[in-house]
Amino acid sequence: MPRSISRSVAAVGVAAIALAAAGSITRAQAPAASPVSREQLLEAHMKDEKSGSAEAGRPVFEKLCAGCHRFGAIGKDVGPDLTTLTSRFKRRDILESILWPSKIISDQYQAEMLELTDGSVVTGMLVRENATALLVRTGENPDKPVVVTKARVANRVTSTISLMPEGLIDGLPYDDIANLLAFVSAPAPEK
Repeated sequence: MPRSISRSVAAVGVAAIALAAAGSITRAQAPAASPVSREQLLEAHMKDEKSGSAEAGRPVFEKLCAGCHRFGAIGKDVGPDLTTLTSRFKRRDILESILWPSKIISDQYQAEMLELTDGSVVTGMLVRENATALLVRTGENPDKPVVVTKARVANRVTSTISLMPEGLIDGLPYDDIANLLAFVSAPAPEK
């Protein structure tokens, strides 16, 4: 991996940049570190699988998740659509994906990191590619993909880091996490 790309990943985290740019969360809004480990958090929520209120989970989803994920009638189509989430995954799988988003990344949502000849980096999901250009959906403006000419690309690597930021729910109150899980486990909202 080129020095400039690895430095940008290590220094600021591609996923945090993408989410902040998408307007879902800013560094100032990022939750503080949790006093318990993620493993402890997972186990605590698995002991109490029926906890949480779907109604109270909607604002948590809208604040932290809707900038990238669609769930029924709310959210955006940057990351996976969560509308049928519970027909495919159990609560434990859902929470693990939130706690460790880079553990398993679907091929459909694998990000590309493009180091340009001017030293800047464009990170996002490849929408389309032809002989002369790449069309990339970035977190900065997911509704308007960026055209990057191949002549401007100095280096291109597939990211092993999810666009979903690590630590998104670190420091979030237990009830907010339970409510979020209840919301995405409930029938998807129609409005």
